[in-house]
Amino acid sequence: MVIPKPQGEILLQMPNWAPGSYVLANYAGNVKDLKATDEWGTALPVTSVDASTWKVGATNRSIIVGYSVPTTVGPDSVVHFSGASTYLYVVGRKAEACRLTLDRPSGWRIAVGLDPVRGTTNAFRAKDYDVLADNPVTIGDFLEDTYTVRGRPHILAIRGAARNKLNLVRTVQACRFISEMQTDFFGGAPYNRYVWHFSVFDRPDGAGGLEHLSSTQISLASGVGPRAVGVLSHEFFHLWNVKRIRSKPLGPFDYTQLPQTGALWWLEGVTDYYAHSLLRRYGWDEDQAYFANFLENLTSVRRRPARLEISPYDASLRVREANNGRGNSNGYLVSYYDTGWVLGFLLDSEILYRSKGKHSLDDVTLALWKLTKDDRHGFEEDEIRKQCVRFGGPELGEFYDRVVMKPGELPVEEQLAKLGLHIVREGQFVADLGFTGAASADARGHRVRSVTANGLGPQVKVDDVVKEINGTSLDLGSAGEMTAAFTRALRQLQPRQTISLRIARQVDGAPQDVTVSGAVGEGTREVQRIAELTNASPEAQRLRQLWLARKRR
Repeated sequence: MVIPKPQGEILLQMPNWAPGSYVLANYAGNVKDLKATDEWGTALPVTSVDASTWKVGATNRSIIVGYSVPTTVGPDSVVHFSGASTYLYVVGRKAEACRLTLDRPSGWRIAVGLDPVRGTTNAFRAKDYDVLADNPVTIGDFLEDTYTVRGRPHILAIRGAARNKLNLVRTVQACRFISEMQTDFFGGAPYNRYVWHFSVFDRPDGAGGLEHLSSTQISLASGVGPRAVGVLSHEFFHLWNVKRIRSKPLGPFDYTQLPQTGALWWLEGVTDYYAHSLLRRYGWDEDQAYFANFLENLTSVRRRPARLEISPYDASLRVREANNGRGNSNGYLVSYYDTGWVLGFLLDSEILYRSKGKHSLDDVTLALWKLTKDDRHGFEEDEIRKQCVRFGGPELGEFYDRVVMKPGELPVEEQLAKLGLHIVREGQFVADLGFTGAASADARGHRVRSVTANGLGPQVKVDDVVKEINGTSLDLGSAGEMTAAFTRALRQLQPRQTISLRIARQVDGAPQDVTVSGAVGEGTREVQRIAELTNASPEAQRLRQLWLARKRR
């Protein structure tokens, strides 16, 4: 760090938490070899003030601080690090402009969402520390792809053990679609360049991410299935909702303590509602895929008894109380993710209903965007309610208080009926093979982990590797492909159907092929689906179409 014009002693701090992850972390414990000199090389005293703060002795000259934090060079010759866990800041001077210079071996590329310094290839600028810290860096021999939306470059920086197995065509297609879709919804992009930092693992589907100011960090399944696409959409929507549409405690940041806001159900959960709703509206998903995601969130909400005691607002406000006071990224006793998803639907449908289709939750979202864009201050805690009343009428105040501010069962069925829909519950056949397991890339098949007395269980042993089901090979190139093939084979099975398995088994230390056959065990489970009401009024049908198919007006 080069710190100009110190004017006496200074305090250095390392953040105690990272924006987007509401968990206390001991980042300061990773700081090693902290030393300081003035610009002439004269050593300055450095003393520890507390667990995350250091004092540097007084001088009128610029201060140069050196320190190290641990990182690793991956097997793919790539280093990736986050800002909040890496960069110290000067107490009282976080609002000053910063310049980041990255020295790296010849041939290593850099991916970061910061604007580059003109005339350089390794220097970047940030208007303040918050912007610097909210832009992770990937540096090294990563795989790279790019696309452009509305004149802005979007970079995919791809690393990880399974990076060469990534379905790159689908990944770029999904990322571009989401960028175009959400930029259209908001009427423009709030960044100059964007980076998708991907760490790829070998699975057909799944992902987890953390949003940043002009980038995101995502652990991504190589198959890029529908769940992964939902995460891509979620993290990109955060460019607006959370990063710019935010409540006041979420910027500028106090890195010494976790923020306290009752709006996380909106900032995280409603983000997920829009992530999936826009995919449906813009034609990526069909109705049933969207409805399945809806019901998955509703089921998660209703599995938590605490919903009857903790309101969505309090689940957000009290998140710092979770995990023995260390916080979490899910909510206090109730998840603000799935609860917020359902609340998004409830408020959306009620505004549509009360306004007779003239307004929707889109109007609230875009009004909040207008209030907070262009680096304005965040909104007050009651602003979401005010905007709901503005577009839905006085009745929305009481409805908002009922579903957001108070604990209790959320009236999903009541709201679905206003759109001519209802939830149907019915039994569904489940094939019971008599064993469980998982794809094994090393064994090139489905390795058995446990067996029961059902189905083919008595003929199968733990550590057997299933190579074929009814002639369909599971000996494929990646764990993701194997899992997908195994799932497809299960879906084709019928009750009491006789099937044949080819198994690789270790017998006295030597591999042996074994063929077993038998009847599928029969089981049932209750499944839910959303269906149209046969007696739905024309008005309910009209509102349903507005809910499902509208785009930005």
